[in-house]
Amino acid sequence: MPRIPRVGALASLPSTVVPVNRVPFVARVAFSTTPVHAAGRKAEWLRGKLWKGEAPGGDDPYQERVEPEQASNLPEEALDLSNVDRRPYPVRTTRLVLPPSHSEAMTEKEVESVDTEYTPATSIDDLGEISPVKTWWDQPGHWGEESEFQGFGSANRVEDQAVMEIYVRQALVESLSYQQRGLLEEYAVKKWPFGDRAHLDRTLSVGIRFKDGKPLLSTHWSVVTEKLKNVRPGEVEEKVEISPEEAQQMVNALDPSWKTATLDDDHLKFAIRKRIYQLTGHFIPDVKVAAARTPQELITVALTFAKRGKKLAEVLEDQKALFALPNVKVHNRRVTPIDREVAVGRWKIIEEELQKRDLPVTGTGKYGKNKERDWLTGKA
Repeated sequence: MPRIPRVGALASLPSTVVPVNRVPFVARVAFSTTPVHAAGRKAEWLRGKLWKGEAPGGDDPYQERVEPEQASNLPEEALDLSNVDRRPYPVRTTRLVLPPSHSEAMTEKEVESVDTEYTPATSIDDLGEISPVKTWWDQPGHWGEESEFQGFGSANRVEDQAVMEIYVRQALVESLSYQQRGLLEEYAVKKWPFGDRAHLDRTLSVGIRFKDGKPLLSTHWSVVTEKLKNVRPGEVEEKVEISPEEAQQMVNALDPSWKTATLDDDHLKFAIRKRIYQLTGHFIPDVKVAAARTPQELITVALTFAKRGKKLAEVLEDQKALFALPNVKVHNRRVTPIDREVAVGRWKIIEEELQKRDLPVTGTGKYGKNKERDWLTGKA
């Protein structure tokens, strides 16, 4: 069979390729013959149908508009807040030396540009040591005696009956003086100065008279509070201490009828109770103050100490019923694992082994709590 030339064979085959007529991109773009101003009139006609009268906003809602700046009615002092200290008022007015705010040290080049005499350190010995923040209050000048807590009530509680009566008499006269001057409600919530010995003698010399059972000061009652108000804080720092013998002589010189005065005013009893707590250290509960009607009852309540009730172990020890049983032992506190080890004689060995390993005998010491247990139980 004769061979067919390759070119001739391809030429004799029927053509299966369909020609594609490509249209240029420019020819396929749709052009509008409507002018631009005609489209604007159409939009205005549509806006007129939607709104009665003049339509709000611009013609093109998608066009960016520059909003006008709103004029503020605030003064210039209120607008300029760049230099205002925004720290809390207690922090701004405190007398304590607070730690400085966090700041970053300047680089060597920055320091040289500010201080021409700056010499960088060449060894670790030339570097200055800065104390950490946790030791700030231990440094001198940051926390002194003036910053220590000063309790309102006296630290030394009065135990003598005569001394207690003298201080109650002083509190009664001072409170009545404020009441008769119309200043009791104002000064009842303030701290009164202790006063010196002359103030105490002046207070005890004021006479007390009764009107319908209510006490009233008879002579020189305005001088008591006037001197008390004019006492400067630096003059008297401690109260006047009275010995029991001297107090007994003062009590004998006074008329005991003042202890039967009727106290039915709540502000008066509050001021007396507060002054008694300041002078004697005895704080009378509200329930007992409300029940007390006379100064004598206040003295009795202040000097009556509530006795602690017996514990269950003490009650069982008094009954002696369980102590007779051979298999029962009563403890006055909770029995701990250490108590059990001590009972069998193992605690001494355990203590020695813990000390050999530099482990705390009781507690966690410097190792902290068991965090792994909290992780496993989901508490952390």
